[in-house]
Amino acid sequence: MKSSMKSRLLLGIFAGSVLCGITAWADPPSQVGRLSLISGSVSFLPGSFNEWTPATLNYPLTSGDHLWTDTGARAEVHVLSAAIRLNSHTEFSFLNLDDQTVQIRVSQGSLNVNLRSADSGTTFEIDTPNATVSLRSAGSYRIDVQPDGGTAVSVRAGSAEVTAGADAYDVSVGQSTVISGVDSITYYVTAVSQSDEWDGWCTGRDRREDQLALNLHVSREMIGAEDLNENGAWLVDAGYGPAWAPSHVPEGWAPYRFGHWTWIEPWGWTWIDDSAWGFAPFHYGRWAYSKARWVWSPGSAAPRPVYAPALVVFVGAPDWPLAGGDGIGWFPLGPHEAYYPSYLVSASYVQRINVGHVANINVRTIETFNPNQVVYVNRSAPQGVTFVPREVFVQSRPAGGAVLPISAADMTRAPLMGMTARVVPQRESIIAKPTASRASVPQPQPGLMSGRVYSRVAPPPVQVPFTQQQQLLKAKPGQPVDPAVLIGIQRRQRPVSVVTIVNPATLTTLKKPPVLRNSPPTPPPGGQQKTATPVPSSQQPMARQTQGGQGGSRAATIITTLKTRTLPDADRLLSEARKVVGIRIDLNAVAGQLAAAKESLTGAERDMAGGNSDQAAQKATAIQKQIDNQMNQLSAAMQAAKQGARKQ
Repeated sequence: MKSSMKSRLLLGIFAGSVLCGITAWADPPSQVGRLSLISGSVSFLPGSFNEWTPATLNYPLTSGDHLWTDTGARAEVHVLSAAIRLNSHTEFSFLNLDDQTVQIRVSQGSLNVNLRSADSGTTFEIDTPNATVSLRSAGSYRIDVQPDGGTAVSVRAGSAEVTAGADAYDVSVGQSTVISGVDSITYYVTAVSQSDEWDGWCTGRDRREDQLALNLHVSREMIGAEDLNENGAWLVDAGYGPAWAPSHVPEGWAPYRFGHWTWIEPWGWTWIDDSAWGFAPFHYGRWAYSKARWVWSPGSAAPRPVYAPALVVFVGAPDWPLAGGDGIGWFPLGPHEAYYPSYLVSASYVQRINVGHVANINVRTIETFNPNQVVYVNRSAPQGVTFVPREVFVQSRPAGGAVLPISAADMTRAPLMGMTARVVPQRESIIAKPTASRASVPQPQPGLMSGRVYSRVAPPPVQVPFTQQQQLLKAKPGQPVDPAVLIGIQRRQRPVSVVTIVNPATLTTLKKPPVLRNSPPTPPPGGQQKTATPVPSSQQPMARQTQGGQGGSRAATIITTLKTRTLPDADRLLSEARKVVGIRIDLNAVAGQLAAAKESLTGAERDMAGGNSDQAAQKATAIQKQIDNQMNQLSAAMQAAKQGARKQ
């Protein structure tokens, strides 16, 4: 092979074969997000699918994936060194997630980000309907997006740059900014308010991670490493160095046994482990059977380890006689054994994903790789091989309760498929949810998904729908569709973008953004809490922004309460009332009154922006009384209906 081709070798290792060529696209991302905590009802929408499903712990998230936290729910996502936490009623997605970019979309809800380290070569951006927030340094950040598209950003540690309208300005530690409007932007900066219950919960999660005291054996950017010390013990083995052993596992446990397989683009078949700690040991490192127990070897520490969908070797073939040719088996790679991806990658990618485990990975080694010519240590380890019926595998069903027996003699004769299973994915391979339960999954209102967000970074094209890939996937079972083919489909589709890209040439960078003065302290912004009230943009005179005296402060406080607490609470109460059987109140009339109140509130904001603060305060006070009265009526009607139902 010519040296020019060696520098960009395209791999497609499948059943021991290699596809070579020059590529015009990048390798798959070496980073993913991990869904590390689910509390309450959290829903998930894969980027290649149009159907919501209950979220799964330890699911690897990538570009195009969506999450929704329903009433009372919370979730946590880890990516690189960041912990990202979602409060209830939050619509979240990754617009882009690769080696240089973490680009998050938040259409509604509250987001807390604890960024433990910031790489100058990595962009960390959060896009909302009217602002872009770029995290510039390690720190603690909170972003709140109201149903009307307003955004509040609080910086408790670190620094961020906010882009709103035609302006960009810094928000420093101890500051908050509130951006209102979508077509006509207004904003200002004030001091961070006192913490609320949501902040306290996030701080508690941060404190937990700090107490876990990550050791020197793994990188901080190894996703899931924060759970290891709490769930096992470290030891040192003369053969492969530092290793970790889980402390509590079920009877008959073995690596890659208690969990299920799912199909995730662009990697293909991916292992999802059931254990709360089950991420890092199944997407990085190797397993070994030592002294009558399984231990995990992370290998020598790499600054940013490369994610793998599963580090296993698959056993069996479509024509293999065992179990009628209808079984799929696998075993974990052992220390110092090379991983050769089944998805299309470059030779340098193969080297990076094996760093710390195998010293000599070169083009020649890749070209000649044949799994049936390798003596794998775990192939003969006690319970090293997990073998299940094909339908269990392809339908993403739990493997632990469906293990088929296999003799040592059969295992010795079994052919090895390599690093993927020759199985074509189905609908259930992606969402793992029966058809009968489709309608029961909570999901955001359709308008949230189609609404535009403001961005400084152009995201990649949306994923090609799985339904359009199904026929193509049959050509090479178990291997993702050639990226070049997908790019061609994306270009022909030209989907409607839901992102407004900022033109840097039109931005004005402000050294001193408008600061709200003479204002009483306000509670924390966003979610169900109060937020500061928008004032005219920096393009208007500062005197105009701070006029109004006590009338302006009173109007600002009331409007803030209405927009960020009272109206959202009223909407939620109305939504709950619609679910109550036998309620005796005209809910449609209440909805109409709330809509009218929101229109009146817009008028009050215009009055305040125009300097008529007293008139704005009068309107806001009347609206507040009206909505309080409606909420009292709703609460009384709901209570009466529930009491009546209990008596029956």
